[in-house]
Amino acid sequence: MRFLTIGLGHCGGKIANDFKKVALEEKGLIVEVCVINTDRADLATHKFIPESQKLLIGTGKGAAKSWQEGMGAAAQSLTNIREFLKRFLTSDTDVVLLTVGEGGGSGSGIAPTVAEVIGELGRRCIALVTLPFENESVKAKVNAAMGLDLLYRQDALKALICIDNDKITAHFPEKIITEAYEKANRSAVGTFVNLLRLARTPSLADRIDESELTSIFDNPGFATLANYRTKANLTQDLAAMLRHSWNGSLLAEVDSKTATGAIFGVQGPEHLFTAMQVDAVRRTFNDVLIGRDIMLGVYPTKQSRWTSYVGILSGMSVPKKVKKLLGMAKEEAKAHKLLLEERVKMKKKGLGFSLNDDQKPPVKTRRQNRTIMRRKNVIGLVERDQQAFKSHLEEALKVLQGLKGKSYMLNELVDVLVDNLDVDEETASMMMERLTAEGYIVETKKNLFLIV
Repeated sequence: MRFLTIGLGHCGGKIANDFKKVALEEKGLIVEVCVINTDRADLATHKFIPESQKLLIGTGKGAAKSWQEGMGAAAQSLTNIREFLKRFLTSDTDVVLLTVGEGGGSGSGIAPTVAEVIGELGRRCIALVTLPFENESVKAKVNAAMGLDLLYRQDALKALICIDNDKITAHFPEKIITEAYEKANRSAVGTFVNLLRLARTPSLADRIDESELTSIFDNPGFATLANYRTKANLTQDLAAMLRHSWNGSLLAEVDSKTATGAIFGVQGPEHLFTAMQVDAVRRTFNDVLIGRDIMLGVYPTKQSRWTSYVGILSGMSVPKKVKKLLGMAKEEAKAHKLLLEERVKMKKKGLGFSLNDDQKPPVKTRRQNRTIMRRKNVIGLVERDQQAFKSHLEEALKVLQGLKGKSYMLNELVDVLVDNLDVDEETASMMMERLTAEGYIVETKKNLFLIV
């Protein structure tokens, strides 16, 4: 079975590097790895990935923690990305895996473009994404929310596998943060590697094979991984172990009862795998997954110090953590925007210093008055005719759909909307603001916009 892992951005690159490290240690495991990033210094840290399998895009200085910067860099390097991926997407590649840390600028912005290119090349992919910590910055939450939304919409994406940083690092409270991150990455990589190992392991009982491991991602929607191991002498009942460890084994907070498919491999001392115990395990899976389509492999071993299981749940509804992230990103971004607007107002008022106590405040310039009047006119327009504005927005989206992937100056896009719709320049400008806020248009440079 051949895996192609494409690491995107800082965190995604580190996970890809771990995949390559494990692949070099594992006999018979074929994992092709490449990485794409906007940060030259970060690419240099991936010691197990050859330079020929690294692609630097953008300025080389990073993406300023902005998904727009990451997406803009990907748009400007579209040809290079396409040619780079062609080198690795061979006919015998079974699984294409994108690894992304949602929350940064590079991974969040690059991933949707890479998924789209993979689709254009006639292939499909899955994505392994880490979710940001709940107490991370507003910008990180916005990057993650926008990155997840744009990636999830891609036709080439089969499944979105979520790894919750909060959940995993909670197991290592005393670890240095870099070690905690490494543990989280290793948990994800280890789950995949163990499943691949089991798919190549003979078993006289039921086993999982490589085709089943590939087909589990045909269930569209969200997915997550499960990974649990305990000492064999502490296990007397496989089903009881499964029930007690279930919530802790999942690498993200998900509703497993919404899963439309699952694949699991259970391994341990052979005396635990009686017909009665294995049947109890099947019944337990039916309970926690409400009888969904479960592919189960059992691997009794004569001498084993450990009892363990690894698995993938797929085809799930949007996890609560993701819904909460989207809501927090929107609310915190609004609050941050209001705060910045307040600071701008304070600056315009000045510091209140005067040598003459009777001095009047400075008179607004004609330009300031024109700006104020224009804002009032636009606000009045929206208040008077919300329905018409909404209709114009829908028409604008149809017009811009034909320009997808191209970049235009602000005045050029305004002219396009004025020429194609029955609107004036001010209304067109306001539609630009709305479409940019909703992610249909990205400002990659000052006054330069990309249609996404």
